[in-house]
Amino acid sequence: MGKEIVTGDRITEAMGEPIGPYAPATIATGKLLFIAGILPWDAEGNVIGDDLGSQYKRVMQNIEAIVLDAGGEMRNIVKFVNYVAMPLKKGDEDYAKLSAVRLEYMPADFPAISTLVSIESLMDGDALVETDAVCVLD
Repeated sequence: MGKEIVTGDRITEAMGEPIGPYAPATIATGKLLFIAGILPWDAEGNVIGDDLGSQYKRVMQNIEAIVLDAGGEMRNIVKFVNYVAMPLKKGDEDYAKLSAVRLEYMPADFPAISTLVSIESLMDGDALVETDAVCVLD
């Protein structure tokens, strides 16, 4: 597995430093695992958690289960796309919760590319977050 975070003066001058635990770009080589949109569900399909932080923790637990069963490690995730069913902007308390949970599962020295999109609703009306991911397997 090859994963290299892309950094450089031009990137920093153009965009500054990332506002959260993610990288602007990653070069990856190896077998790719594409993870579908994962909701904060338990084994019976119930939403776990009543706020964004606790729901995102369950999403990350579910993603971790997939990655481990596929033979990978969380540090090998190269991309997240997070869909949140609420308005969310940088500096918001809920964004800080999402970032804190991410750091529990992704070491700060292995950031993934990340996209955050606020949407009107998810397929489960009780869910506040859904995340898909790409992981490079060894």
